[in-house]
This record gives sequence, C-alpha cells and structure tokens, in this order.
Amino acid sequence: MAQRSRALRVEVPRPEQDKPELGRVGVIAIAGFVIGIAWPWLAGVRLVPSPPTEETLEAVASAVVPASSAAPPVEGSAGAPAGPPPKTDAETTKISEIQITACRDGKGKKKKDCDKLAIDDRVRPHLAALTACTDAQGASETLSIGLELSFSDQTIEDVFAGKSTTFPKDKARALVECAKKELAGVHLEGLGHEHDEYTVFYFVEFVPPGTAVAAPAGGAEETADASGLATVVWDSAVVREQPEDGKIVSRLRYGTRVAVSAKRGKWYEVKYDAKGAKGWVHQNALGM
Repeated sequence: MAQRSRALRVEVPRPEQDKPELGRVGVIAIAGFVIGIAWPWLAGVRLVPSPPTEETLEAVASAVVPASSAAPPVEGSAGAPAGPPPKTDAETTKISEIQITACRDGKGKKKKDCDKLAIDDRVRPHLAALTACTDAQGASETLSIGLELSFSDQTIEDVFAGKSTTFPKDKARALVECAKKELAGVHLEGLGHEHDEYTVFYFVEFVPPGTAVAAPAGGAEETADASGLATVVWDSAVVREQPEDGKIVSRLRYGTRVAVSAKRGKWYEVKYDAKGAKGWVHQNALGM
C-alpha cells in the first residue's frame, strides 16, 4: 500500500495564551484552606495543646508534696543510714566456758574421763570482778586462769596463770593475786563430782572502755574451712564431738600433733589419731 506522508505541524501559543488561570488557582487555595484550617475548627479538633487554665494549675499544685511534709524514713529501712555501733563505757570481760583439763583421785592418780562440774555460778562473778583490779584498767589482753579444786577440802587450793595468757608476766602475776583474793571465799560444798581433785581453766578476755559492741549475728557461728598442723600446749586437751558443750570423746596430752580441718568460733576441728578420728578442741589448748 502506498503510505501517505504527514507533514509535521508545530503550534506556538500567543503571548496572551501563556498565562496561568488565576480563577482555577483561587478555587484550589480556598479548598485547601477549608480542608486544613476551617474543617478541624468546625469539627472541634485541636491541632496544638491549649494553654493551661486556672483549674489545671490548681490540680497540678495540689499533687505536688512539699519536701518538708514528706514522710520520714522508716528506721532500719534500706535507705536510712546506719548509725555508729554502741561502745562500752567501762572495762568489761568476756569469760569462756570452763575447760576441765585433768581430774585425779584422792591419791593424785589421773583419771582418763572427767565429769562436768557445775561451778560457773560460784566462780564467774568473781572472775568478772577482776575488772576492778589496778592492772586490769584499760587492758585488752587475755588471762588464762587455772584453778586447782579439792573436794576433799571443799576449796580452791590454788590459782595460777596458764600458758595462753597474753598479759606481760608482771601484770599476769598481779592479776592472779587479785583473783586469789576474789576466790578465797568460794567453797565447793553441794557440788556433784566423781573425783577428788580437778584442774580447770577459764579464759578471761579484758575489753577496754570505748570498744565497739558488735551486733548479734542472730544465729549460730558458721563453720569455716581450715588447714594445717597444730600442737597441744596444755597438759591435757579435751576433744569434744561438738564445740562448747559436746560430748567428750578423747583427751590429748601435751605435745600431741593434730591436723586442723575446720574452725567454728574459738574451736578447731582436728584429726587426732592414725585412724582419722575427728573432734573439736579449744583454740587455747592448741596455742592458737
């Protein structure tokens, strides 16, 4: 087929035709104003927050609690600062449990097992009174004080310083003399006993004035791991099943070597024979 050719035609607008139609632009602007501004206002929609009213300010003010009217911190709460621990205002003592290191019959022959003696009520008050001795003033050492008890005579025959005493020798002698005077009137009548003579020890720890008083732990002392070797420094050291008042399971002679395995307070758990038998020995009996 024969293809007809078309001529290219270019139209150039006249100057008066190349201008925007202001009427159409005005209509679009008015429509935009109505949609963006007038309609939210007519519908009650707020595009920005309103300024605070007097009612709003009063409500906010009533919700604020002045610092001066805040509740005081509860005593003992986590946020309350802990006060300083109380301190002693006079010389005091800490007296250990009685340690019975030997017992003998009327002929002076040592016995293997010693029974308990209930003499604390008669002896402790006099040991506590040692704080009035001149050489005890301001002291912070320990006096290991030994008593020789004779039930034949119903008296305390001798008072002496033990090897675990930490006082200088001259002060220890002075305190022993003071103790002899304190204990001179103590008699043993009425006390149950199985043997005629006993050697017992107390450890009197002197606490000077101004010493901080530790708060009670609220429970039993914990057992801690310990290790090493120790040597018995008493003539006879009591071995107990448990610290303080446990059953006596053995006695160890002076110079006996033991293996330490645990510690609870002032007591050490030790292995004391070739079979690995264990028991608790007071630290002073081991020189510790």
